[in-house]
Amino acid sequence: MILYKYTLFALCSLLLLTACSDSSDSPEVQRPELELTLTAAPVDLPGISARFASDISYGPYERNLFNIFLPDCDEPTPLIIYIHGGGFTSGSKERYSEQQIREVLQQCVAWATIGYRLLPPRIEEEQPPGTENERGVIVSLTDAARALQFMRYHRRNLNLDSDNVAVWGRSAGAGTSLWLGTHDDLADPDSSDPVLRESTRVKAVGALATQATYNILDWGEVLEPLIVSFVPSVFPSTDVQEVAESLGSSGYLLRAAGAANFEQLYSDNYVAYRNNVDMLKLMDAGDAPIFVSNGAVSPGSLLGFILHHGCHALAVKTRADEVGLASVGYSADPVCPLSDPSGEELTSFLLRYIR
Repeated sequence: MILYKYTLFALCSLLLLTACSDSSDSPEVQRPELELTLTAAPVDLPGISARFASDISYGPYERNLFNIFLPDCDEPTPLIIYIHGGGFTSGSKERYSEQQIREVLQQCVAWATIGYRLLPPRIEEEQPPGTENERGVIVSLTDAARALQFMRYHRRNLNLDSDNVAVWGRSAGAGTSLWLGTHDDLADPDSSDPVLRESTRVKAVGALATQATYNILDWGEVLEPLIVSFVPSVFPSTDVQEVAESLGSSGYLLRAAGAANFEQLYSDNYVAYRNNVDMLKLMDAGDAPIFVSNGAVSPGSLLGFILHHGCHALAVKTRADEVGLASVGYSADPVCPLSDPSGEELTSFLLRYIR
């Protein structure tokens, strides 16, 4: 009986220690050390103690790199990730929001900026079925997701509080941030790649000069107030294909959609693709709170005008209200005006949810 009691006690103790231990500390699952090359910060940081590392590879492609500012803090720090714009055809991670960087580093929040693959110069007519996710903006979006997962995987090396992460960006980076904030978790617990087992969920999203959805077939509805206000002088109708042709931008929009022609977008193969990049339809009350702001845009470039118009911001805010998701929204365009009585700004909003 005594031997039985001691054996039972030892077994219970072992189970308790196992349950309370962090499995990532076990030698058999020890994560590899992330080597950082520290350099002088490209931003003036007066009186701020922080380290800076650049060109950290998070994936197999040339543009799968990120830069990060790491505040010298004892406890793991929350993280803000910035995603650059450029219409998914250009742009650089070497774009720094200097005032925000200084402000968040002082509050023991890390700040990173990522690169990602861009759109190909063209989409070939003949495409094997089932390869839709290898083209269009989804390539850039999933690169951003992997960057987030990579930072979470190396949270100890980077001293990150990986439960408290916010993402934001401008233009294409704004839409990418919206996609990360509204998409279901992309973590794959069965993946052979341990990075892909990490969560892609975030605590807050900032979207400046954003697009409301990358299901471009819905842009006619999103932009209807704008298009109607120009008809018949510029746009022939609210049909997206006709609008694109009137702008001479069909090629660009199709590249973004990952299709060779508009007919393909209506095919069965593309239904799942379009749903997978439709932030408005993906959005629900359990998603990350959203800060959205589209300023006044000059109609000098009609494509840029419709890509960044305030109607996109209004559509995001309207959908957030419909599903019961916390949001702050602004649009400076009189066709789709939007304001928030709080007057809250982007950095304050993001910090409110990760600090």
